[in-house]
Amino acid sequence: MSRTDPTIPLEKAFSILDETLEGFRLPTETLDVRAALGKVIRADQKSRLDLPPFNKSAMDGYAVLPGDERDEYRLIETIPAGKLGTRKLVAGTTVKVMTGAAVPAEAGRVIMQEDTQEHGDKVKVLKHGGPAHICKQAEDVRTGDVILKAGARLGALEIANLVSSGITAVEVFHQPRLSIISTGDEIEDDPGQIGPGKIMNSNGPMLVALAKQHGLPVVGQRRLSDDEETTRGGIRAALKEADIVVLSGGVSVGQFDYVLGSLGSAGLQVRFSRLAVKPGKPTVFSWSGEKCAFGLPGNPVSAYLMFHLFVLRATARMTGRPPPIRKIRLRLSKDFSRRKLDRLEFVPGRLTGNGAVEDVVFHGSAHLTAVLAADGFFQAPIGIAKLKAGEEVVFLPFPGMFP
Repeated sequence: MSRTDPTIPLEKAFSILDETLEGFRLPTETLDVRAALGKVIRADQKSRLDLPPFNKSAMDGYAVLPGDERDEYRLIETIPAGKLGTRKLVAGTTVKVMTGAAVPAEAGRVIMQEDTQEHGDKVKVLKHGGPAHICKQAEDVRTGDVILKAGARLGALEIANLVSSGITAVEVFHQPRLSIISTGDEIEDDPGQIGPGKIMNSNGPMLVALAKQHGLPVVGQRRLSDDEETTRGGIRAALKEADIVVLSGGVSVGQFDYVLGSLGSAGLQVRFSRLAVKPGKPTVFSWSGEKCAFGLPGNPVSAYLMFHLFVLRATARMTGRPPPIRKIRLRLSKDFSRRKLDRLEFVPGRLTGNGAVEDVVFHGSAHLTAVLAADGFFQAPIGIAKLKAGEEVVFLPFPGMFP
């Protein structure tokens, strides 16, 4: 990377990544739905059942014929959930049904148990009216309805819906395998080694944890010194084991930053290397035709943000998913101002009690503890020096905050 490399807007970088990975997909396998948590489905999943599969009672009560409203009925049968009735309803009779039980085919409504008194085979009605309390067959889902679209990632609710619909096996994409590399002579894993010029290697554990949090297998972890040959060898080794290599540090224009040149020597084509984004300007994306590598900035907040913006986007594209970043619009609870206006700025922000967002105290992209107090990032657009209280901003909540 040189100082003459183009600095591109965020949306342009997204377009480059999307176009680069267009049409590329990882291999698939067929799994039992119950073993597919976190996987991404290859094709639309269509229900094999009507839901409900039969007319069922919405509560404990007494089924009667439609229009047969009277003060007392003769009880002819009781139907628990999971059983079928054997008696036919006629005028003046009723069948007791439990919640979820199949109601007689001729039933028009169920009178709530709370609105009745039962004495032997007599059921006295204390109050008529209200809903029918019958869930009609297929009122929720019809056989053949699409339950999940291709590219959906399977969580607990998705798995439950598939199973409910009679779908027990699904074709899913392999999850992209990640290899994580931390670079820099200044980083240490042992706090006992911290002294002048040394810092803890927080990026490595953070990126590994982020990958696992999103169901992505980590097949390699490395810490590399600021040496050109070591960097090249580390990248080559990581590419052999992973689909995506994620490096942090060594991506700027300093004398000892070797990542960019090493990516090229490892057979990767650099597609962009400078973004009009703060934090995260020196972010690199490279591609080999079947594998990609990202060079993320060494400052931890930048690495955290760029992982969510770009690495997760790449994993989604490789498995046919839409980009995972969710944007919502919220109002600022107080004024926000800044001095440098040449980049789109992501500001750590927390939600307030009235549904607005405010910035947290933030000293820059090394201030990782500030993000602990945040619920996400809001955007300050290029060229805007001041955002006033009450003004709407784009807010990106941290993953998992909202469904």
